[in-house]
Amino acid sequence: METRQPVDLRTSRSSNPIGIDEPNPVFRWRVESDRRGARQTAFRVVVASTPERLAAGEGDVWDTGKRSSDRPAVAYDGPPLESGTTYRWAVRVWDESDEPGPWSDPARWETGLLEPSDWKAAWIRRPADGAFERGRFTYLRREFTLDGTVTRARAYVSASHRYELSVNGRVVDEGPAPSYPDHQYYRTVDLAADLTAGENAIGALCNWNGAGQGRPAAEPGFVCQLDVTFADGRERTIATDGSWRVREAEWRADAPLRNDEIAEPVEIIDARRAPDGWAEPGFDASAWASAAVVGTHPTEPWERLLAQRTDTVRSPVESESIERLESGAYVIDFGRVYAGVPRVRFENGTDGHRVAFRAGYRLEDDGSVAETAGTQWTDMRYEYVQRDGSGTFRAFNYLGFRYLQIDDPGESIDAEQVRLLARRHDVPDERAATFASANETIDAVFELARHSALYGSQEQFVDTPTREKGQFLLDAFNISETTTHAFAERTLSRRTIAAFVRSQDRYWADEGRLNAVYPNGDGKRDIPDFTVSFPEWVWRYYRTAGDRAILQRAYPVVRAIAAYVERHVDAETGLVTALSGGEGGPYEEGIVDWPPEMRYGYDREWPARTTVNVLCASALGRAADVAAELDRPARERSRYRERQRVLEAAIDDQLRRGDRYVDGCDATDASDSSSQHANALPLAFGLVPEERTDAVADRVIEQGMAMGPMMVPWLLEALEVADRPEAIVDLVTDPEADGWANILAQGGTFTWESWHCRDRSLPDDHRRNRSESHAMGATVLVTILRALLGVRLDETGIAGERVEIRPPESGLESASGRVPTERGTVAVSWTRSDSAGGEAGDGGEPLRLEATIPWNTAATIALPTDDRDAVATVDGEPVRAGENARTFPDGVSAARRGERLEIDVESGMYRFALE
Repeated sequence: METRQPVDLRTSRSSNPIGIDEPNPVFRWRVESDRRGARQTAFRVVVASTPERLAAGEGDVWDTGKRSSDRPAVAYDGPPLESGTTYRWAVRVWDESDEPGPWSDPARWETGLLEPSDWKAAWIRRPADGAFERGRFTYLRREFTLDGTVTRARAYVSASHRYELSVNGRVVDEGPAPSYPDHQYYRTVDLAADLTAGENAIGALCNWNGAGQGRPAAEPGFVCQLDVTFADGRERTIATDGSWRVREAEWRADAPLRNDEIAEPVEIIDARRAPDGWAEPGFDASAWASAAVVGTHPTEPWERLLAQRTDTVRSPVESESIERLESGAYVIDFGRVYAGVPRVRFENGTDGHRVAFRAGYRLEDDGSVAETAGTQWTDMRYEYVQRDGSGTFRAFNYLGFRYLQIDDPGESIDAEQVRLLARRHDVPDERAATFASANETIDAVFELARHSALYGSQEQFVDTPTREKGQFLLDAFNISETTTHAFAERTLSRRTIAAFVRSQDRYWADEGRLNAVYPNGDGKRDIPDFTVSFPEWVWRYYRTAGDRAILQRAYPVVRAIAAYVERHVDAETGLVTALSGGEGGPYEEGIVDWPPEMRYGYDREWPARTTVNVLCASALGRAADVAAELDRPARERSRYRERQRVLEAAIDDQLRRGDRYVDGCDATDASDSSSQHANALPLAFGLVPEERTDAVADRVIEQGMAMGPMMVPWLLEALEVADRPEAIVDLVTDPEADGWANILAQGGTFTWESWHCRDRSLPDDHRRNRSESHAMGATVLVTILRALLGVRLDETGIAGERVEIRPPESGLESASGRVPTERGTVAVSWTRSDSAGGEAGDGGEPLRLEATIPWNTAATIALPTDDRDAVATVDGEPVRAGENARTFPDGVSAARRGERLEIDVESGMYRFALE
């Protein structure tokens, strides 16, 4: 008998998290079941203060009682939570027969420091001389004695800009995420297993770099509060104050910057100056200076500390090959581009011997690592000054790279001495989504996109881990769309959306715009296309994650964006005209695509641009959708919907010329250019009249790949809307044309910023600057899952309530894979056979499909056939549509819609066939 026991319990979208500062965390769960029709009809959640009370079913903190709901989530609305407290919870559910299942295994969460008064620690730093020079590295440490057995220890830590925390000689944490000092993140670190009775030491290696791309200006500072609980119930706090000792680290202080955007120093490390054992008890720090105290938190400029609920992880990557050049240099190939830091162990160092390193993306003809090609105008050197004997070089700040060159190491180097410590956001499951097909190129593109999205996710979504590390809005939208589908990622997307919401509060409260990159060192800077794309991102994230809280948080900003759009509607044309933004630079009035060569000649010399208008219509429509979802007044919803309708009508009237859309217009004339951008976006957003769809799709397909990685999601969605899977396959797999297959053909291992990164016909500056590690192009993974595997979230459902499985009519002979949703994993495998005499891929041959629909989910299986007498079977039993329609077996029904036979099923495992 099936247990129907809830599993995968999550608090605020994390498993047993610590340091949560949300007053009303949301609890989520699911049930693993392949029983037909398995679903939840009610639940009960209890929250208890102790394991014993939870085990007894006593919700002494909070008890929902039995609540009728099919939603596997509930927000806490009990008594106010206390700081630094562990809470325990469990859930049971009632099934479709109103039968209760067993209680889940216990879950827990722990609050962080919820009030400013909870902080006892002071912000400290090195004394003023040199502390404010960018690129400085600083050690901070403190020893202390613990006179008992430790049962609980939490360190609450933050720094400006970055720290690496060590306890008793072991690195235990790093952070925090980039933020403004008045909205700083802190991390909560569990140190119970790292502390012992007796002498202990805690310390940090900190790096302050000043302002840069993705990194706002701030003062250097470090804060740490260690709260310890002993077995006998006693408590003790060790906090940063003037008793901590500090000294400059062994990084050279006057090193050049890697570039003006990343604004991080080239790391030149003198191992002779390294204080061995600095984080261990008993180390002699008497010569170190006393820490300078800025003030107990909160203090200027650190006005607020918020819990950071995202983590990064590091994992060692071994080399795929190591070659010794004629020069004596060693070149290590790690097989793919990763974001990370190099680590090299030397066995026989010589005092004062300088070893030069160079990371990179490409090799020269002589096998050396290219100094300029593919470097994104970034100085990717390192230098290590040896001491006698053994020693290890390890960089502090990460870069994206594939190759590492070691010049004159002074000894033979083998593969065991070299590692790349790859780093990324700690996603729930890096293999949550899978795809395999009969087409090896599509499979390779899927893996290219998966890898790129994974390592484009750091403390924030980065446009590139090498040149900038900035969190650009549209880059983040694209990466988030990929990570939510590929890895079931939620927390980084949620935090990033909230960050761009704050950008309007900080810089654009009266104008309705958003920063193009946030946080950042250059303050107020927007790109109009990015601003008007934001409501679409908010809505897609909500539909995937069911995160009502972020929808509520974003709605005032979505409304302000809608007002921004409305202010720019020209009374004569009805179009959004001269949309203000990006003033005085290459972003003015909308960029269409980026870099400029990825516009493929789009005619931008018109005040009303087609791409901008389509995105503005989407912004109005999403404002209406969000308003409806939040039960806003009917007049509010209808107003946005009407404004959307009017703008879409103007687009059709002013920018469409028969079966094509032009790039732009004014009140008296229009462009002669009909770019792919101008035609793909109306198609993707459903603006093309039905009778024109095929002709517009044909035009888009004829242009091949004429959109860049930033905007290519709309090209792929245009082909999906037009139901042209074979065109998607062609676009994804052509190694000669611009696109992902061409990246692979040229040896790329990470999606690129521009399809033309290695195009020798372009100026050298273009090729040197363009990034070969730009994850915004990874969205092809989503299209592969949706259009080629055929699994998509149904438009009528939120957070996996309903899914549609729609295998393509042509383009592939077979595919299998998994797609994670909030309610579980959808597994699909389908094969099209040519045994009936049809040509493979022509849609006329029999189809076999197996699908597993997760608990609490409904699905529509849309099987392609233009034969109205076609018979589908479910587990061998026929299901017909039409006048003789019937339901068989239980929970299965069928209907014909166009050239698809649609079969509605409930949760469970099914085998379908179409003859």
